[in-house]
Formats: sequence, structure tokens, C-alpha cells
Amino acid sequence: MTDEDLSLARIFLPHAVRQIERVRSNRCRFAHYTSAETGQKILRSQRVLLRNSTLMNDFSEIRHGWNCLQAAYNGPLGVRLQEAIRAVQPDLPEILQSDFNAQIYDVMGETYLMSVCEHGEPTGEVYGDGHEDKFGRLSMWRAYAPKNGVAFIMNHDAFLCETNALGAFTSPVAYAMPDDFQPAFEEVVLAVEKNIETLKPLGGKFVYEALMNAFRFAVQSTKHPAFREEREWRIIYSPLLLSKTGALTDQQMARIPSEIMSLGGVPQRTYAIPFVD
Repeated sequence: MTDEDLSLARIFLPHAVRQIERVRSNRCRFAHYTSAETGQKILRSQRVLLRNSTLMNDFSEIRHGWNCLQAAYNGPLGVRLQEAIRAVQPDLPEILQSDFNAQIYDVMGETYLMSVCEHGEPTGEVYGDGHEDKFGRLSMWRAYAPKNGVAFIMNHDAFLCETNALGAFTSPVAYAMPDDFQPAFEEVVLAVEKNIETLKPLGGKFVYEALMNAFRFAVQSTKHPAFREEREWRIIYSPLLLSKTGALTDQQMARIPSEIMSLGGVPQRTYAIPFVD
């Protein structure tokens, strides 16, 4: 990522940039807790499944992110953001709002996810004799691997490398209620206002795509603060979005194959990403 790319990312995705820098600096690892049966399937098939967000433990998680974003955008901060981006393109706020509202049910219903959590102490002590290296995290065992469970412990490199080879993206989860979400949204608004002269030459299309991505990640990666101890990150795949942009090619579908499977007695579409070095 160039310095310019990083500067632009700090405008639209400040929370994600900070979390990525923290994980890299602390050499943090990630853990995926699952049943031993599923763990064996992952190792044998050398792939890991992404499941539809509507079939997560609690679909209200995605609805929660939408509620937080709505509350912020429909308030004074949203007005400020709209006024700022009019300087880039006069009708940009109307286009952005109309298109995002039209896509929101696709975002919530046609998003495929895999969840991992940070492994190690929050202080960054992830090597040596850390508590989680010895025992894992009790709450994660209970929630995701209660009987005969296993945990895959993985380096962060594959999750945070700068590549679009899979068309999937890693996003840190933000834990917030609508009121807590306001400061995070204001950070984006302030950054847009402060850097509006930089954004003007880039044009309405760039700002439109940057804000659409920021809004999608906000919906897909905001959870209730009660789950904060999970320190979750999500691998997010949106085939419908790829299709609309012409990126869902034969090569892409071969790289991330889709299959109808019965999981937990529920027939469902899944996508698989490689679980190899």
C-alpha cells in the first residue's frame, strides 16, 4: 500500500486501519474455534467454508450494524457528511443514499462470512507462556466448540496481506451501540471535511465507492458490546457484489467454489476459500 493509499484509507476506514496496524505491530495471531469433526474436514479438504450471514448464530448481528449506521447517517453527522461531499459532486449524497438503500438487503442477505478471533493477551503477549497459548479462551470454547472442540491458531499474514486474489476481505469487528457508534462515524465525517480539497480531484466516483465500502463494512462488522471479549475479525465475501461489478468470472468461481450443503440440518449455499500455505 502506498502512502497515498494509506492516507485515503485513514479517511474512510480509520478504525480498520488502526486495528490492522495494532495487530501487525503486536505480531498477533488469530484463532478459529470449531468442533473436532469440522476441524478434520478442514484439514482433509484444505478449505474452510464461508456461510451466509443470515445463518450466523444471531442474524440480528447484521441488523444491529445497519441500525447503528442508520442512526448516525440520519442525524446531524449525516447532514454534515452530505454537505461535505456535495463539494465533490453536487448530487452525490442523493446517489449514495439511493444506491445504498437499494443494496442493503443484498448486503445483509448475500454476504458470506468466516469468523476468527484474536489469539493471545490484549497487551500483545502472544508468544511464550501466555494464558491463551496454554488454555485457549473459555468463552470461545463454550460458544463455538463446547464438545470435542479444536482451535486452529494462525499467523496474521494471510489475513492482512494486500491482495485481492480471493475477492474476500478481512475486517475487524467494532463493538458499539448506536450511541457508541456516533464517535466512530464522526471520525469519518471529520476526516472527509478536513481532506475535502484532496478528495475533489479524485472525483465523485472515487468518493462514492469509498463511502459505499465504508458503509458496507460498518453494517457487516458492527456487533453488540456484549460480545466484546471475542475480539472478532471477519472474512467477508460478497459474490453478488462481485457479479454486479463484473468480477464474478469463471476464474473467480473456480478459486472460490460454491456448493449447496446441509449444515446442522439446514440446506444452504456455502463458499470455500483455500486453507493451505
